[in-house]
This record gives sequence, structure tokens and C-alpha cells, in this order.
Amino acid sequence: MTPAIRFFALVLIAAFSIAPLTAADVAAPVDPPPSFFIHAGALGVFPGPNAQATGGGIFPISNIAIRPNYTVGLDAGYFITPNFALALSVGVPPLAHLKATGLQGALPGYYPGSNLLGSVRYGPAIALIQYHLTQFGNIQPYAGVGVGYLLNFGNISDGILTNFSEDQNFAFVLQGGIDVMLSPNWGVYVDAKRVFLNTNAQGFASAPGLPGRIPVRSQISLDAWLASTGVTFKF
Repeated sequence: MTPAIRFFALVLIAAFSIAPLTAADVAAPVDPPPSFFIHAGALGVFPGPNAQATGGGIFPISNIAIRPNYTVGLDAGYFITPNFALALSVGVPPLAHLKATGLQGALPGYYPGSNLLGSVRYGPAIALIQYHLTQFGNIQPYAGVGVGYLLNFGNISDGILTNFSEDQNFAFVLQGGIDVMLSPNWGVYVDAKRVFLNTNAQGFASAPGLPGRIPVRSQISLDAWLASTGVTFKF
């Protein structure tokens, strides 16, 4: 047998030996990690407001109560690595009703039950950097940190304050959540965000026996929990 024939024989033997492994590899490809994700679902906003008097008014708000708001939330993100992602979180702006507490009897002619200061339609836009844990299979926890901005979409002076307004401002945000993937692309999620926000609320109060309008201004700490759950899609 010539060297050339021996060479070709060895090549054929090697090819037939490698072929089964190559076919197996082609039959079971490894899915690439996702590049994008979307969260869409129900969003609850649970403020823990606290107010204190600040400059610009002779009549301070002692404290403010805001009932929880419920709306629809959306998160969209891009994986810059298989574990790190950049995300933007928004929601359909809800309507918040700000009520004064400890205000009874502070104004002449003020009567119980009329402690609604005013209403505002608002919505925070939040930018986050997240770390996703992928070593647990379909259970994929994540944590994030970022900055938010409170957007004011319109004031409704329907309370004891006229020209009621709430200032827009930045907030610091912490996040934690978990994706439960039901398929490589679809799943469900649970998410919680803690928003640390300080802003100002102001307006003018008037009541029988008062000359003109009294300016009211307070600094408000609107540290809130944002809780959401819904459907996640990764692609």
C-alpha cells in the first residue's frame, strides 16, 4: 500500500469517526442567550408620604396621605452581557389624590371631610442597570439599581387648594425580582422597586373669614414601593 493510499485511508477513518459527533452537535444546538426582554403586567404604587413645612407659605401642610394607585406597567431591557442588562421602566400615569392629615381646625371655616388638597396625574420613568442570575435554570432572579424621574402630567385643583401642583424631581431606585420561564422565550415575573423621592407640593388655600388666598407649600418625601407582576418575553 503506497503512502498516498494509506493517507487517504486514515482520512476516511477519521471522517467516519468524527461524523457521528458532528451530527449530534447539529441535532442539538445550544440556544444563544437572549438580547432583549419585556415585562408587561399589573403595577401597584404604595406611597409612604411624609410632609414638612418649607419656605414660601404662611400655612404649612403638617402631613399628607396618598392612597395606593393601580395601573399597567412596562419594563424593556437589553442584555449587554448574558448577566448584565440595561432597562427602562414606565407605566400608564395614574391619578393620585393627596389628602392633608392633621389639618382639622387649622383654617377658619374648614370642616371635617374636606381634607383633599388636590389631585395630580403622575408617572415615574426609571432607568436601571440589572444583574440576572442564570444558573438556576427556569428560575432567574435579578437585582437592579438606578435613577427615576417623577413626571407630572397635569394638576387638577379639585380640593381645598387652588393652583395645586407637585414638582418634578429625580429619585434613587432599588429593584429586585424573579423571572419564571415557562419556555425559552415566555414566562411570568414578580418585581419590586423601592423609590426614594423628595419633591414639593404647593397651592393656595382659601376659606370663609380669611383675607384673600393663603400660600401653602410643603416638602414631601414620597418613598414608595412599586410592586408588579405579569408576563415576561425574552428574545
